[in-house]
Amino acid sequence: MLRSAAALALVLALQGAAWAQQGAAKADAAPAAEAPGPFRDPAAQPFASTSIWNTPLGRGAEFQSGTDAETALLRNQNAGGPAGAFAWIGGHAFGIYRQGPDDPVRPWTYRGRPPTVPWPHGGSPGGGRFSMRTPPGIAFMGGGGDGHAVLVDEEGRYAYEMWRAAADPGGQTYSAHYIIRTDLRGSGIAARTGTSEGVRAFGGSLIGGLVRRAELDRGEIRHAIAMAASTSQASPNRIVWPASTTDNDGRNGHTGVIPMGALFAIPPQVDLDRLGLKTREGRALARAFQEFGGYITDTASRTLAIAYLEEGCTETQIDHLQSDKDRILAVLAMVTNNSAAHPGGPGPRVAAPPPPLKGE
Repeated sequence: MLRSAAALALVLALQGAAWAQQGAAKADAAPAAEAPGPFRDPAAQPFASTSIWNTPLGRGAEFQSGTDAETALLRNQNAGGPAGAFAWIGGHAFGIYRQGPDDPVRPWTYRGRPPTVPWPHGGSPGGGRFSMRTPPGIAFMGGGGDGHAVLVDEEGRYAYEMWRAAADPGGQTYSAHYIIRTDLRGSGIAARTGTSEGVRAFGGSLIGGLVRRAELDRGEIRHAIAMAASTSQASPNRIVWPASTTDNDGRNGHTGVIPMGALFAIPPQVDLDRLGLKTREGRALARAFQEFGGYITDTASRTLAIAYLEEGCTETQIDHLQSDKDRILAVLAMVTNNSAAHPGGPGPRVAAPPPPLKGE
């Protein structure tokens, strides 16, 4: 679709420390995922309560067996050859920054934006110029030159999500190949099939399903997880809701059968206490997969990203998740009756949803 495949897991690991140092100053000031209260802060945990990202699984969700094609392929880390789908935790995925009243107004150029998403700055969907308050020191991250960053406006209502973004050497002007102004009180997915309204290959938001540091700090993740299948696992052109498109609109070299948008989760009969999870972070991620599931939102070269973590998560948190990822992967199964009519499957929910947004 819009993005190139992510770098190999080894490259990501080597780059992680450099990204962490580059983005620490401002990413630390990004909105944190606050402890549950009467209302959610959309900048901390975005999107409407009806969004896929905030909807727990239904008790009527139906799961594939471990031998069914999509589930077996997801669990196979040698799909496409030895370590062709190496399971990975995407630490330091990208930073989330917040505009401040004292940030300088800087000029931006872009080459594309979705024509179906409201845009207040003028210019054409095919390219344009605008200015906005831009915190100094934004780090544009992502393997394979993805150049991701998210800039939340002062009010905490909208987020500018960027792909292949960069700053000039002096940090005075900025550019992005593709930029979207995402409504943090919206759905986080495209409105209809065939359109893309986000940076991710599935057509939706970059920040949907992102794991935040504060969530790992408190050992609780109350939303669905964004995942990326290896290009040897992903189908070249098959999509299922909530995906609206796929990489390069299906003109790609993917060789698998897993559809873009597929929902994977841990079935309810699996006892998480018997998985042998060693860390608090691993238990929190496994619980999120059992209560909310994870959506295939993107692809990566020779890498299966089980989760993406915001810049600012500690190396210990990342390492702990790396140590437990294989145990979680071994019990993930595709949900076969996820649909727009019954997100997460039909029936009563298996867990309480996160708090609503104020005014919902």
